[in-house]
Amino acid sequence: MVYQILGILLGLSVTLQTLRASKKCLETVDAQYGGLHANCSHIKTSRVPEDLPDNTTTLDLTFNNIKTLYNNDFKYLTQLRYLDVSFNPIDTLQEFSFHGLDSLLVLEFNGHNLNYTDISMPLEVFTPLQSLTNLSLRSYISRFPNRHFIIPDRVIGSLTKLTRLNIDMSSDFHSGFSNLTELKELIVGGTWKGGKWFQCELSLLTKTTFKVFSNISIRLLQLNSCIIKSFDEDFLQPFPNLKTLLLNNITMKNGNFSRLIQVLHVFEYKNMTEISINRVVTFLPYVGFNRRLDLQSLSKICLETLDLSQNVINIIDLDVLFTPPYPLLTRCIRRFDFSANRITGTISLHLAPLLFAATSMLEEADLSDQMIFSFNKYIIRATPSDAHRNFPDPIPIFIASNLRRLNVAGLPHEIGELKVDVVFIFANNLKYLNISYCGLYNLKRKVFGLGNLEILDVSGNSLRIMNVALLDEFPNLKTLHVSNALLDNDFLAQNGRRFFSALKKLENLDLSSNGLVYLPNELFNSMVTLKVLNLAQNNLITIPDVTQLVKLNSLYLNHNAITTLSHQTRDMLEKTSENNKTFQLHLWGNTFICTCEAIPFLLWLEETRVNLDRANYSCVESSGIPTSTKAVYNQWTSFTRKCVSSFLLNLTIGGFSIIALTLIVAFVFIKNKMKLKLLLLRMIGKNVYPKKRNDFVYDAFIIYTDSISGWVCNELRNELETNRGIKLNLRDRDHLPGGSRADDLLDAIRDSWKIVLILTEDFLRSDLAYFTMCNCLSSVTLTTPQRLIVLIDHQINLTANLDFFLETVTEDSILYVDLRYPLTVAFWERISNTIKSKKAINEECKMGLN
Repeated sequence: MVYQILGILLGLSVTLQTLRASKKCLETVDAQYGGLHANCSHIKTSRVPEDLPDNTTTLDLTFNNIKTLYNNDFKYLTQLRYLDVSFNPIDTLQEFSFHGLDSLLVLEFNGHNLNYTDISMPLEVFTPLQSLTNLSLRSYISRFPNRHFIIPDRVIGSLTKLTRLNIDMSSDFHSGFSNLTELKELIVGGTWKGGKWFQCELSLLTKTTFKVFSNISIRLLQLNSCIIKSFDEDFLQPFPNLKTLLLNNITMKNGNFSRLIQVLHVFEYKNMTEISINRVVTFLPYVGFNRRLDLQSLSKICLETLDLSQNVINIIDLDVLFTPPYPLLTRCIRRFDFSANRITGTISLHLAPLLFAATSMLEEADLSDQMIFSFNKYIIRATPSDAHRNFPDPIPIFIASNLRRLNVAGLPHEIGELKVDVVFIFANNLKYLNISYCGLYNLKRKVFGLGNLEILDVSGNSLRIMNVALLDEFPNLKTLHVSNALLDNDFLAQNGRRFFSALKKLENLDLSSNGLVYLPNELFNSMVTLKVLNLAQNNLITIPDVTQLVKLNSLYLNHNAITTLSHQTRDMLEKTSENNKTFQLHLWGNTFICTCEAIPFLLWLEETRVNLDRANYSCVESSGIPTSTKAVYNQWTSFTRKCVSSFLLNLTIGGFSIIALTLIVAFVFIKNKMKLKLLLLRMIGKNVYPKKRNDFVYDAFIIYTDSISGWVCNELRNELETNRGIKLNLRDRDHLPGGSRADDLLDAIRDSWKIVLILTEDFLRSDLAYFTMCNCLSSVTLTTPQRLIVLIDHQINLTANLDFFLETVTEDSILYVDLRYPLTVAFWERISNTIKSKKAINEECKMGLN
């Protein structure tokens, strides 16, 4: 009796829990199947809700606590078309779990705990699902010992109307799958479901793996992310009607890329829609033959889409494709992606102009990012030395007549300087062209034949010099990317309006990362169709006028040098926002000034109707302390009070400064009467002459530390004194041992025509460093100007307290050296000429005499 009562109570608790859970289901109209969509996800139920409406057509039970699907759980949901029970700990299906689901079309059964035995999956459990066309049955295979399991093929075989199957598999498909005569898509590879990743466990691909599908017209096979231990070159033989083959991101523990391509021989002389084999990983070391692409088999397939990107392919024999009579692949291909490889390619010179012309059906081509030697695409590689090539004028480039998109960004072979015109032939349908980071150096000539182009990307090239009429041949351009292209600010300031004048349809202009400092206000006035203007990552301190751009949606000024916005600029932005309510201004990355002078700007940031990308920006107070605009605004009263106090303080300080300055001038005049008298005498030409070389004992006094004495006494002495006849004063040779180093220093400075100070870390740490530098500066007088030469070691860390010293030395007298390596002949000639030079002194004297 007690057990009966406990059973009743348990049944009531389960029923109440189910009722409570079902109340949490969200019911909406099912736009796809016409009934109700019941969203019962994440409601923590352990049973299928019993009170769902009969006209429910979509049921989502994902992420709950259901462990068993009981008999007749769905008996009354006869109109159900879509059922998702994924991510429940379901370990048992009862024989009539799916009773009543005769109309079900899609069953998502992922992330379960079934062990694929007869107990967990009765033989007839799927029998009611006679309308099912789409089944996904994936789980976490790591729970099986040795990751090995056998799918009950006869259970799956009862789904004779199935057209799409996504299933776990670790071995050959058994005979029960041969009943799936309507199957079109087979997915065994890794896949994402509900934000969770399910691995591919199929590691051996033999002739028998897919043999049961020999008489089934499967059109799509997905084996993505499988770790292949071994494979037979005929494992695809059972798929004579295959249209799409996906072998992306697979790992081969044995065999190489070339052997993998050979498996495609079974599709020779057949029509296919897509073959995608990208990101293939092999355990073999990288050598040339391991990544050679043999096109013999591929060329015999009439294929529309080919993706071989990111495979480290280094050689392709393109002659196979472009030697008449053209093979099937050349005549059929519509889209190919060979990006992110290391292709150098081999093609006969006379066939090069026909590279795209032969592919008459080609619509999209991607050859970008050929990462030879892992070269960084985002480094500008064009140099003037690339301009040595001789091209015909004009250069003809033949394009497939159907080609719409061409991406050759980041090619490893620099194009060089464009000194001749370029004519694209048959490019009427080309809409997208990306030649960014291709080593293009200057655009002095014009490009013809791209009148219908809509998107052009020339970023990452060196375009300091451009033909002002270059864009006249692109009347239909809608998007232009010229980012990180070393644009000449003066060119845009003087010729910018003319340069962009032909772009009457331009909607997106990217001029970011060009180091631009100033743009004229009227530069963009003619671009009335512009919607996006990107000026980020420059050094702009002002904003050009955009009031004429009535369609402008976004103005990117991130990471510039803008510290504040003037009253005129703020009014201009307000007017632009009134013209277009969707206009957004991007200012993040600029560090504003939060000073008293910026009060109108700070108020504008808080009160403006312009849509800003942030509500808070970094700024710096007048004291140099970093803060934010929001923090300043939140303490507005104290901030403005401080500004008033600062004004009075500045006024007081200004008055005292005038008095102090007067006193200082008087003091300097009294203390330096003789120097001032000498200066006045030089100005009127009275007996003031510079000292000459003959007035000194030595040509140059070399100041150095013990750590480099060997280098000075050997290499430097040999180069300057022995080879170039410069008489040097060297401490280790010309000063008596045991004497005062300070006295020796002063005597050497007095007796030397020029002073060469070698700045190293050891010198700065020495006791006499400050004394030495002060006396060097004192030696530079009206009669001996510019006698100081400074050699700075590359390894030294120049601190701010050295500014007083370096500012006295002219730029020509400061030389940077790396003492770890031998110095060049050019360096020794330069320092020799600097020591011997009399030009600077003569010029000083002339100024004094005049």
